[in-house]
Amino acid sequence: MILVTGATGQVGRGVVTRLVGRGARVRALSRQPEKAALPAAVEVVQGSPDDADSLHAALAGVEKAFVVLTGDIDSQAQTLATAAAAGTLRHMVVLSSSAVLHPVPHAIKDNHEKAERAIRGTGVPWTFLRPGPFHTNSLWWAKTIQTRGVARCLIGNNPGAPIDPDDIAAVAVQVLSEEGHEYSSYELTGGELLTSEEQVRIIGDALGKEIEFLVATKSEATDVFTDLSWDREASTTNIEALHSPRVPWGRTVETVKEITGRAPRTFREWATTNAHLFR
Repeated sequence: MILVTGATGQVGRGVVTRLVGRGARVRALSRQPEKAALPAAVEVVQGSPDDADSLHAALAGVEKAFVVLTGDIDSQAQTLATAAAAGTLRHMVVLSSSAVLHPVPHAIKDNHEKAERAIRGTGVPWTFLRPGPFHTNSLWWAKTIQTRGVARCLIGNNPGAPIDPDDIAAVAVQVLSEEGHEYSSYELTGGELLTSEEQVRIIGDALGKEIEFLVATKSEATDVFTDLSWDREASTTNIEALHSPRVPWGRTVETVKEITGRAPRTFREWATTNAHLFR
């Protein structure tokens, strides 16, 4: 049995679908099972990484797990670590972040580092997947593209190598399905370096129109992040790190191809398929 947390998210859903396609027995943890809309073969159970009792129950009889933590990542990792150490798990594949490789201290990096430490301490073999920005991060711009034909970027315009969440799912399933990945950390990127402005231009090509590109100041971006998180200190450090030219995803790596046997999906392919989300 394989447990998937975050099973209805943009990576977790792809993991579930692929595992079912391979004939695996899958249990999915969901806060709202009635809305999960997962394949019929999946055992969907109610719970979340915030709820220790639900985690203990969900892990009963489970040998492998794909873990996604969101929100209070540090606290969730501690809860997961306690439940995992007491269970039957033989391997955890954890969606972490390449932020842990960032040379600039910031809240995102700190939280994921703490989560990784907690999971290492369980005694359960682990694999950390460390992607940078997702292709889907560009959906931040969808509303203003739809209403005003404008994309306003909050994280500067440094080149990065965004990755399709479905490629992350493909890597996760391969790692879960074969031996030899235990105690490994995999940095994941797409196959091309693109600035935010270049991503916007590609979205415009998919829509058949020009989109105006703007870059918010650090102060403006910090205000937006603070409104979302209610934590100005964390927002300030995150914005400083995201604007840094030393972001770890400012280069490409071959991990997706090495593990799955195929090249990662390009941003243009993703934008063409998902152009309707920007209309």
